[in-house]
Amino acid sequence: METKRGTKIIQKILSIIFLDLILLLPLIYYYGKHKRAGKALAEIGIKRIDSKELTIKSLQLIAILLLIALSVSFFTSLLGLNDLEKVTEVIEQIGRTSPIIFLYYLTVRVVTEEIFFRGFLVKKTGVFFSAVLFGLAHFMYGSITEVFGAFVAGLFLACYYKKNNNLLPNIIGHMAYNAVVFLLVF
Repeated sequence: METKRGTKIIQKILSIIFLDLILLLPLIYYYGKHKRAGKALAEIGIKRIDSKELTIKSLQLIAILLLIALSVSFFTSLLGLNDLEKVTEVIEQIGRTSPIIFLYYLTVRVVTEEIFFRGFLVKKTGVFFSAVLFGLAHFMYGSITEVFGAFVAGLFLACYYKKNNNLLPNIIGHMAYNAVVFLLVF
């Protein structure tokens, strides 16, 4: 039983890594277009920013993402649809697997999500559609609340990116938000 569970976790991790590689395809596309990493990163929205401004914007983002999470949780609880225990279970599995996988989720995963969903999709499809896809990408947790919450957070993250035209606050804020959620679960 334990071996079967371990195999499922490894399969899930490998599928996530594969998905992350796919999410990086836009960066590869822009690099091929410009032949310069700096121009490719700038087109996606990764640009220099003053450290004070980055800190302020990232802290704003963390606070708003936490507020969104609490609001979505409260709203779905009122409707009797809150199933966040499924998310907690997946996060606990990830945390027990390996510290490297845990760090992967907090860093690489966030960067690839921000590059693909905000830096690429927002420009190509708009705020709403990128948020819908971001929500659906969280379906792996098996939680309606998580998908809805990711959709709402995706709307906000896309608008924040459009306003700032820079992914760095999104990346830092998103990483910090995930870290807070992981810490709350443990």
